[in-house]
Amino acid sequence: SGHMSWGDRKGQWLRRRRLDGAINRVPVGFYEKVWKILQKCHGLSIDGYVLPSSTTREMTPCEIKFAVHVESVLNHVPQPEYRQLLVEAILVLTFLSDIEVNSIGGIIHVDRIVHMANDLFLQELKSFGATGSILEKDVATGICHFFYDSAPSGAYGTMTYLTKAIIIYLHDFLPSTGCAMQ
Repeated sequence: SGHMSWGDRKGQWLRRRRLDGAINRVPVGFYEKVWKILQKCHGLSIDGYVLPSSTTREMTPCEIKFAVHVESVLNHVPQPEYRQLLVEAILVLTFLSDIEVNSIGGIIHVDRIVHMANDLFLQELKSFGATGSILEKDVATGICHFFYDSAPSGAYGTMTYLTKAIIIYLHDFLPSTGCAMQ
């Protein structure tokens, strides 16, 4: 499990992300977590659409209206598997709202975080000597096919790269003690 294995499970996670994205499946408590993050920044930019922090003053976290609002922003993303990676990135961001960060200045560009994670993933693949088809990117999104097809957890999981990307992205806003990477 320490090395990257693709073999039998090729396509499994890509299919799953595609399905989850297509049916708008999000983790339990996702909208409440988004609400919490919005209280700490000026907004989340998702594929060019901004979910402003002012939304939290107009709606409560459990309101169906809020969920519909978040969903409508996510629905602008045409590729379901890309949409799912954005959801995963937002989820990792919400873990940070548990660290006592009073404020994350400005608008958080979720796409930028996903692309940074993808770049870190590609750098690592190349350092292992990967070439050819494994490094191929999806034309529409610029995300490596292999990244779409990686499990969320594990040493080479998408969550690992998203976490690293978020720490780099939010470096200026995190307490210095919170920056030590395990």
